Amino acid sequence: MPSNALTLMRALVPLAILAAGACGPSAEVRERLATLDTVSAQKDSLIQELALQARTLTDVTAELTKVQVQNLQVSSESPAAAQRDTMIQKVRYIVSRVNESQAQLKQSQRRIRQLTHLSDSLRSTLEATVANLQQTIEAQMAQVAALTGRLDTLQVENVALKDTVGNMTVRENTVYYVIGTKDELKQKGLIVQEGGGRVLFVLWKTGVTWQPASELDPGQFTAIGKRQMTEIPLPHPNGTYRIISRQDPTHLVAKPDADGRLTGASLQIASPEQFWRNSKFLIVVQEKPGASQPGTD
Repeated sequence: MPSNALTLMRALVPLAILAAGACGPSAEVRERLATLDTVSAQKDSLIQELALQARTLTDVTAELTKVQVQNLQVSSESPAAAQRDTMIQKVRYIVSRVNESQAQLKQSQRRIRQLTHLSDSLRSTLEATVANLQQTIEAQMAQVAALTGRLDTLQVENVALKDTVGNMTVRENTVYYVIGTKDELKQKGLIVQEGGGRVLFVLWKTGVTWQPASELDPGQFTAIGKRQMTEIPLPHPNGTYRIISRQDPTHLVAKPDADGRLTGASLQIASPEQFWRNSKFLIVVQEKPGASQPGTD
């Protein structure tokens, strides 16, 4: 080959290479490269999403371990009741987070199915990760169901307990009183005569006293709340009265006289708890209105 032709070919080869480089990859190649970039970005986003869900479920599990539902059998407006209400709020918060995790995991499953350019090994890894997270969610949902059931049971128990406590409070607060003459109270079987032995050549008994009967029928009394009613009206303001039951009259506003007699329009109780401590049944004997009798016999 002539030297001039060889020289020309050597000059044209670099130009041909430059021309080929200027043309670049074909449209098909560029499209494939763009698709691979998109798939890679989606894969990275999906992996980060699954990692975030795993951390979220770990946090939920930690919250579940902190919730301890114990027997909070208490009346309302108490610290323990407030603690129970706090636990109910915690369980509700955990339920919301578990539901959110469940929805996000389903979205991740759809994204994995939509990615068509994943290797079999990577798809298997992602699907296994999702399955493990789903098992964690199911375990958490079972724990939440158990906690919710326990809280429901406690709620029912507490309602029943409040009713019981309320009934006990009413019973403990309820006291009874009756006011009547000696004959009236005797006829009702509320008082009995005690003592009184006959002295030789004396026709009457000595040392006779009247005491409450051993069995008292609440139906023969007036029921009141001792904390609410601290003043008991007397039928005759000018009469004379005597308490023969076991209440301590020193806890009345107006104390009895030296002979144990009371006068006035009512019995005003200064210290209800102390006054009713010895007996829930108050028996007041009414002596003749406006007159003092020498005794209760």
